[in-house]
Amino acid sequence: MMHFLFIDDKLIDLLTVEEKPSGGAAVQALGWIKGLQEEGHQVSIITRTEPGQKLKKGFAGINLIPFFDEKKGIRKLRWATYRLPYFFKRLKEAKPDYVYVGIPSWSTFYFGLMCKVLGIKLIVRISSDGLVDKRILKKHSKSHRFLQKLGLSLSNTILCQNDYQLEQISSQFPNKKTVKLTNPIYPYPRPVNMGMPKNAIVWLGLFKPEKNLKLLFEIATIMPDQEFVVAGKEEKNIDSITRAYVKRLRQLPNVKFIGFLQRHEVLPCLAQAKFLLNTSHYEGFSNTFLEAMYVGTPILSSEGVNPDGILTKHKLGVVYHSREDLSDKLKELDPRRHGKMQNHCHKYISQHHDHRMLTQKLLAFLENKTLINIEPAVPAKPSKSMPDLAS
Repeated sequence: MMHFLFIDDKLIDLLTVEEKPSGGAAVQALGWIKGLQEEGHQVSIITRTEPGQKLKKGFAGINLIPFFDEKKGIRKLRWATYRLPYFFKRLKEAKPDYVYVGIPSWSTFYFGLMCKVLGIKLIVRISSDGLVDKRILKKHSKSHRFLQKLGLSLSNTILCQNDYQLEQISSQFPNKKTVKLTNPIYPYPRPVNMGMPKNAIVWLGLFKPEKNLKLLFEIATIMPDQEFVVAGKEEKNIDSITRAYVKRLRQLPNVKFIGFLQRHEVLPCLAQAKFLLNTSHYEGFSNTFLEAMYVGTPILSSEGVNPDGILTKHKLGVVYHSREDLSDKLKELDPRRHGKMQNHCHKYISQHHDHRMLTQKLLAFLENKTLINIEPAVPAKPSKSMPDLAS
């Protein structure tokens, strides 16, 4: 039995009864955690904890290690004088075989140093295409990027989601132990009726710039007879452009907002939808794709968000070039073809994303026991931002 320690402050938001919004990195980390537990390994999580918080059924056995106290330490020197030493102490006490970091950032460098000193192996998961090329500089400084790359160089294993990530990482770190493993998904409770509008197209995600609410508004505007359901929550620190388009979407008669969905509500929502709509500028491998396919709901997505071309290759939905192109393709779509897409979704998810199967592949790769049946990296195009469709 091996001991895996996950560092993710957002994971607690998925584990507690009073669930809160969390990103895709935390969702996929939970898939790995469930798989590792079912394979008989020990799992610990360094995450935020609060007095009296109640965990969901099935997660009570996970060892939770409290995150640092944000108020402790000398102001402006908290990372150096308190937070990083705090992490080092927790890692030394836990003595895991592996540490898992779900989003590479500047802090990955320091986790890498700690793991080297303590003799722990570091696993880093690439969570988005925008973290492996120059797009990272749109959100982060050059010093952040520099430390992130140093952190990746100190890791023992880098896990990629798609061919583009694998190509970029293999090029930047040619001697690094790197592999492509798709996101795991584990079984959910049977979907129940949520009173969704019939034949609605569902958009599901966090309200942030990468998700491109502007394109969602434009699509809903040129398809006035189509009902859209938007599931998500507006955060206090939402950017001005996203906030403006959320406001405009709320004014459309064919758009219904249903708020933040807890994990047990996601599949019921998607199961009653005709399609899942993705409007993101870029993704790594969206967990909403897996959730939609799990319940047989086809996907509508742009050319820029079609990881490894799976949507077209396996006929899992419709890939569109523009809002007009999407509207035209949906008008031409007949029920028979839609039914075939549903069947393809069920088949694809069972063959490629089972959490237990992927965890077994991960363990085999980590232990160098067998070669994983995964195609080598091939030249892949980055997921580019969608053009300005307003012009």
